[in-house]
Amino acid sequence: MTASSAARPGPSADIRLYKNRASYSLHAALEIFREVPVAHVAFVHPGDEGRGETVMNIPLITVVVRDDEDGDEDDDEQGNYSVYLHTHRHSGLVEAVLDGRHGITATTTKIDGMIFSPTAHDHTLNYRSATLHLSSGKLLDDEVGTPDHEEKRNALGAVTDTVTGYNRVSSVGQPDDAAVKRTTVIRFKIDKISCKQRYGGFNGTQEPELTAPEGKEGDSFTGVVPCWTQWGEPIGYGRDVNEVRKLKETKSREGREFAEKVAWANEEVKIEGLGKKRRQR
Repeated sequence: MTASSAARPGPSADIRLYKNRASYSLHAALEIFREVPVAHVAFVHPGDEGRGETVMNIPLITVVVRDDEDGDEDDDEQGNYSVYLHTHRHSGLVEAVLDGRHGITATTTKIDGMIFSPTAHDHTLNYRSATLHLSSGKLLDDEVGTPDHEEKRNALGAVTDTVTGYNRVSSVGQPDDAAVKRTTVIRFKIDKISCKQRYGGFNGTQEPELTAPEGKEGDSFTGVVPCWTQWGEPIGYGRDVNEVRKLKETKSREGREFAEKVAWANEEVKIEGLGKKRRQR
């Protein structure tokens, strides 16, 4: 990956505090969104009868797709990616997009560990977060047979794969016309990106201490507890249940391994572009 891998946020995406924890890398954001696709989407609703402008923040599955499926996986041009959100046709987000509202963001966070301090101060979390500043919101057409309808179908198929974490549509197929028609899908482009990460032990970016320093033998526990998502046993039926079980076991194991590396401040866990200054457009 070259130095151009870092996206170029404008002032609204500039992280002002703890700049050493900041990244503006497209690929860092994509990786975080793949792990935690449920994002909080923030926007200003234009208001309606009996209610003025209202700031809204709603959880939505967020899918980021490269426009050219056959393109380079290392593509670092954010303009070559689209973000899809699916919702109800009468949702506040749809009304905000139709009103031409700007400043819509999608933010997701992954917790990698819990930090314990010897005092009431400085308890915190190891985490990775990513914010996409979205623009050019467009509601895709419902008419069967149109290019928009097929784009909606592909977007909803991508939702299926994103939620399950693998190529699920190869097993269940793409959504049918009726499902596509009754689901509202909004396509956005990525305007700006910002990410943050904390890793390591009590003293961030450093390994945890396993023995108490002299004079601190009586302190309360000081250190880090790794945190990851542990996927359970599949409950249900189907010809591919063993495949699903194996996939989730792998995902749980990889999550644990990553969280433990985070706790030990392993350099491998650092997100791309961490600590680099943003580039001006």
